[in-house]
Amino acid sequence: MNKIEGLFDAFLELIYPEKGICFICEEYDETVDERHICKRCFDELIFIKGNTCTVCGKPLEVGYLPDRCPDCIKFKRYFEKVISPLEYTGLVKKVIYKYKYGRKAYMYKALGPILVQAFEESDMKDIDIIVPVPLHKSKIAYRGFNQSELLCRYISRKLNIPLDTKNFKRIKNTKLQNKLSRIERVRNVRDAFKVVDNHVFKNKNILLVDDIYTTGATVNECSKTLLKSGANKVYVLTLATT
Repeated sequence: MNKIEGLFDAFLELIYPEKGICFICEEYDETVDERHICKRCFDELIFIKGNTCTVCGKPLEVGYLPDRCPDCIKFKRYFEKVISPLEYTGLVKKVIYKYKYGRKAYMYKALGPILVQAFEESDMKDIDIIVPVPLHKSKIAYRGFNQSELLCRYISRKLNIPLDTKNFKRIKNTKLQNKLSRIERVRNVRDAFKVVDNHVFKNKNILLVDDIYTTGATVNECSKTLLKSGANKVYVLTLATT
């Protein structure tokens, strides 16, 4: 498949399928509404509840006393905090994989509402601009879309917060993070991002959006770069956390 065909297929996936089809199980259900998820699939999604790290949002065991997880105590974080509504396990893991690698770009319509609700229920306030974690141009050419950018566009429309998809770039074609150790992840994304015009983000509170939070290496490097460009604070919103 060449680049043009890949982009065309991705465009078709944005507009298909429509009402009545669950985007997860792909079965027809007359009760499926604009959220595009049937009740059975929605009930299988594992939402994070209870005690979580106040920085990265990972679930903490019952009785865990510090308000931060061991990683956030040990490692410097450049972002203020992360909100992730879902646990990256079971059906959630399959859904995100299908969205990213299965050429199912339209699934942002089902996943976007989950992120909007998570944001509205959080204490993240005074966001000036929404920014997706950028993909390298070679990966966009292969997939046909940036999954984080589509989610950002949905969130921006629903929350009426400005979106920027042009000023923050990934300048290194990094390896896939899921095959790397923590240290390798940090090295892999080091100096991988660039702000084109520092004035765009100067003194702004930024909402950085990605699909998965694992060790935080990617969003931490992104946040570091955005702060260096003059941003005031960086908050992070992801679909799921491990």
